[in-house]
Amino acid sequence: MGEACADLDARLEAVAAAAAPLPSRMPRLRDPAICRRSAQAIDALLVNISRGHSALDLAIGEGLHALSLGDRAMDLKYSNVYDYAREELGIAASTAAKMERLAERLADFPVLREAVLRGELTVRKAEIIAPIAVRGDEVRWVLWGKAETVRSLKVKVARPRESDEEDWRRFSAEVAPEKRPILDEGLDCAGKLLGTTATKMQRVQIWGEEFLGSHPEPGDDQMDDLLFAKDELEPLKEWLERQNREWGDLASAAPVQAPEFGHETDPWRIDRKLKRFTRMREGWDEALGHLALLVKSSRAWEALGFASFGHYCEERLGMSERTVSQRVSLERSLQRIPLLRQAVRENRINYEKARLLARHADAASLPGWIEKAEKMTCVALRRALQGKEEAQMCARGTFTVWMTVRVADIVKAAFRAARLAAKRCLSAGECVVALAEHFVQTWGPALAEQPTLQRRIRARDKGFCQVPGCSRAAAHAHHIKHRSQGGSDDPSNLISLCAAHHLRGIHDGRMSVTGAAPDGLVWEFGLRRSS
Repeated sequence: MGEACADLDARLEAVAAAAAPLPSRMPRLRDPAICRRSAQAIDALLVNISRGHSALDLAIGEGLHALSLGDRAMDLKYSNVYDYAREELGIAASTAAKMERLAERLADFPVLREAVLRGELTVRKAEIIAPIAVRGDEVRWVLWGKAETVRSLKVKVARPRESDEEDWRRFSAEVAPEKRPILDEGLDCAGKLLGTTATKMQRVQIWGEEFLGSHPEPGDDQMDDLLFAKDELEPLKEWLERQNREWGDLASAAPVQAPEFGHETDPWRIDRKLKRFTRMREGWDEALGHLALLVKSSRAWEALGFASFGHYCEERLGMSERTVSQRVSLERSLQRIPLLRQAVRENRINYEKARLLARHADAASLPGWIEKAEKMTCVALRRALQGKEEAQMCARGTFTVWMTVRVADIVKAAFRAARLAAKRCLSAGECVVALAEHFVQTWGPALAEQPTLQRRIRARDKGFCQVPGCSRAAAHAHHIKHRSQGGSDDPSNLISLCAAHHLRGIHDGRMSVTGAAPDGLVWEFGLRRSS
C-alpha cells in the first residue's frame, strides 16, 4: 500500500505543479490549431488526475465495503456506512454508495478488479460491465471493455440508467399565500405515508401518482424536446467516435496502481485507513475541479472531438458527467467565495459541508454559517439550510422542487389531468395545489394518528433519529434513564432513535446517552472499542 500511495502522491505533485500556472478562465482563441493544442495540454493533465482520483475511489470503496460488514459501522456510532462516509470522510452518501457498490461487485471478479487497479479499464466501464459479467469468463469481458467505448458498451449491454445518472429538472411555481398551508399539509401527509426521510421530490411524486390513479389523463402526442435532448446526441457521439478513431491521437495516461485495502476487520483501523485515503483524495479533488472547470468553460471538449461535456467525461475521464459537474460547480463557488475555500483548506469544514454551503448559503450570511457548520454534523447542516431555503421560498410565494425527468413526466401528466378535471387552464401553482389537496383528502383520514406519548416525542424530534450524524427516521422512543432504574415517562427523559441505534447501539452497549432531552443530551461512543 505504501508504494502505491507514494506513486499517487508523486503523480499528484507533478500534475498539480503543471496545472497551478493555468488561469481560472482560458482566453478566447480563434485559430483552431492553437485551440486544439491548448485543449490537448489541459486534457493530458486532467486524464492523469482522473486516473489517480479513480484509483483512490476504488480503494475507498473497498474500505467502505469492509466497514459495511456486520456491526463495524455501528462500532463507530453509525447505523450505516453511508452516514459514516458523509460525516467522517466528507463524501456524499450517494457517492459513497456508488463506490461501495462497485467494490462489492469487483470483489467477485478478481480479473476485472485487477484490470481496474492497473488502469486498463476505467471505473466507468467497470460500472457497466460488473453487473452483467460472468464468473470464469472475465478475460473476455475485460478485452471487450478495453476495445469498446463507454457509449457502445451501454448500447451492447442495454444497461438502464441508474438513479444517480438521471437528468434533473427544477420545478418552480407561484403559489398564493393562502394556499401554502395546503402544500405543507400535503408534504406532511406524504411524509407519514412514505416515511420521515422521504425527499420533497418523492412526496410530490406520490401526489401525482395518486391524482393520476383517480382522474383520467388527456391524450398527448407531443414530444418534449428538452426531455429527449440526450437521445438526439447518440448518433453524433457514434459518428465522432468513428471520425476521431476513438480519440487515439490524444495523450494516454500511464497506469496508476490503486492502494489496496487488504483484509482489515478492525473498524477503528479501517477508519484510520479511510481517512488517510480521503485526505489524499481531497488533493486530487481540488486539481480535478480546477482543470474540469477549464475544459467546461472553454468548451475544450469540442476541439478534442466530443459531442458534449458529458461525452468527454465518460469517454476520456471514465467518470459520470454528474460527478464531474458537481465538482465543477463547487469549484466555481470556491473561486467566487474565497472564504469558503479557506475554510476547507484550514480543515474547518469538509467538502460535503462546503458543497452544502455553496448551494444554499449566500455570501452575506456565509461567515456565520461556516462557524455553525464547524459544530454541526453534515445531516444537521443540510436540514438547517433546507429549512432556511424553504422559509425564504414561502416568503416569496414560490414552491420549488428538483426532480428527475422520470418524476417530472409523472407530475406533468398529473397537471394535464388536473386541468381536464377543472375544465380550464390552471397555472402550474394551481395544479400543484390541486394535487396536494386531493392527496390530503384521500389519505388524511387514514393517516390521522392518535397523539400517543411516542408520537409526541417523535413529533418534537421532527421524526428523525437524534444520534448525531444519523439520517434515518425515528422508530422508537428511548428512555434515557431506564424505567427499571426509576426513569419516568417525562418528555425530557425520552429521545427518538432509529431501530438500529436503539437496539444495536444503545442496548448492545456501543454507545450511551445521558442528560435531558431535547437540548441537554450528552453522548458517549466507542464503548466497546478494544484497541
